[in-house]
Amino acid sequence: MVRGNDALNGFVDADCVIRGELEFKQSFRLDGRLEGQVKSASELLVGESGSIDGEIEVARCVVGGEVRGTIRATEQVVLHASAKVWAEIFTPALVMEEGAFLEGKVKMEGTDSRKTTTARKALAP
Repeated sequence: MVRGNDALNGFVDADCVIRGELEFKQSFRLDGRLEGQVKSASELLVGESGSIDGEIEVARCVVGGEVRGTIRATEQVVLHASAKVWAEIFTPALVMEEGAFLEGKVKMEGTDSRKTTTARKALAP
């Protein structure tokens, strides 16, 4: 799941909780819980057991777990089938696998369409 030149920089295990701000330079995987802010010019991977309650500002956000709050991605947001997201999403590209849940507002920034969509959709397998 980590892009070509990005090595996994850090990892938070399922039994860990972080309250505050997380900043990193290379790709980071979260399988625990984070309450607060995430900032990076790289990729954040929220594993199936991972959850974030707060604001995310990254280049690419890949979600397999739960996110509540705001996601701002300069490149792409990917929601895997196991993802459950209650958030405002700002990104030029959104990919949702069948089975992913999204409730919130999506703004496709950096695209020609410049459309805002309100989403309340659960894709059933």
